[in-house]
Amino acid sequence: MIMRGNNLFVRMKFADSNVTKISFGCINNQGARNYQEDSFGFSSIDKTEIKKQGFTAMVADGMGGLSGGAQISAYVVSAMLEMQKKRNPNVPAGIHLAQSLRMINNHVLASGMKGGSTAAVVMCLPSGVHWCTAGDSRIYLARGDTLTALNEDTDYLNCLIEDVISGDMTFEDAGGDAKKDALAQYIGCKNGINPEANAKPFLPQDKDKILICSDGVYNALTSAELTEALTDNAYEAAERIEAGVLSKGYSDQDNFTAIVLGFMK
Repeated sequence: MIMRGNNLFVRMKFADSNVTKISFGCINNQGARNYQEDSFGFSSIDKTEIKKQGFTAMVADGMGGLSGGAQISAYVVSAMLEMQKKRNPNVPAGIHLAQSLRMINNHVLASGMKGGSTAAVVMCLPSGVHWCTAGDSRIYLARGDTLTALNEDTDYLNCLIEDVISGDMTFEDAGGDAKKDALAQYIGCKNGINPEANAKPFLPQDKDKILICSDGVYNALTSAELTEALTDNAYEAAERIEAGVLSKGYSDQDNFTAIVLGFMK
């Protein structure tokens, strides 16, 4: 179900922060494609469940075409949200998220499902905001006029840049590598995955926004356009992002999904 409405929020008091509520909005659009491979999900907004396991939001961008990508991204989201219900509070949240994505990757490989999926998950606990990713779906923090990408795209280009820095490759060779745009990390990767996660949670501030999105969003909109959209409340920001992408009129517009979390006193 797509979350729509201006009054959708959960209550959560963060330690050493004046934030007491998290509002949220979401858009999920097929773009110009003949099928939808993006999936998204939220954990329960029941007060008792939030007190036990926090609040989680997630985006997954499937790869493989037609039913394959849709199937695997939907599985990644449902499996992660199910694992959140069983989270051991004695295990650091970042470690739990990374371990969960590794387990999901192993399950996907064992199942024989074809294709792959990115994963971008944000978990809010009283201790702060935790996140974890695999692939090129992104998590941004909008604070004031500054938009910061919290994770890095795990594509081969970043691996090649490391070789450039170490002197093992030239910029020209890196730019001409045929695999530079391929993902090096994703759910379904046969070589295993090493998800990226924040080692320590960060405390949200009043009016902060977090954007979780598939590449169909940030490939269509500039950082300035995203920053402008995120000045609105979470629901309206998500709606503005959708309108902004569609206004571009790209004939090859990819599926695009965006979740916006807004933090309030």
